[in-house]
Amino acid sequence: MAAPLTFTKPSNGHEHSVEAAAALKIVEDWTGQRSAEEIPIHPAVEMAIAVIPTLLIEGPVRLGVVAAAVHLSPSRLAHLFSAQVGIPLRPYVRWQRIQHAIRLVAAGETLTMAAHSAGFTDGSHFTRVFRHNFGTAPSTLAAAIDWLP
Repeated sequence: MAAPLTFTKPSNGHEHSVEAAAALKIVEDWTGQRSAEEIPIHPAVEMAIAVIPTLLIEGPVRLGVVAAAVHLSPSRLAHLFSAQVGIPLRPYVRWQRIQHAIRLVAAGETLTMAAHSAGFTDGSHFTRVFRHNFGTAPSTLAAAIDWLP
């Protein structure tokens, strides 16, 4: 088990940081929850995080395929993933797809090609997901940014 947390005033010097840390410790003790730093990540979750980018390139990422790749049942992987990553596998995969599409656009791909390559059914699907997450269309963002190599 990891050494107990010590609460010291952070370098940013905020006057309430010590009190906030102490309050967090009380809540963690009361609920029985440990901070994320103390919880070891299950090897299957680490493997899932590592294999998802490869699966994204090959096509749709399904829970069953990821579970088979890490040698767990889909329900067990879904439970572990949500508990340890903080979000279910499906939204995590969607976030990875968005990031993949953004990298492709930054590399010079069109929005449509980037959307298809990242696993979105079409440009409209990518636009809806992007707008839901960022509040603007990807075309607006792409036009406003001077992409650096």
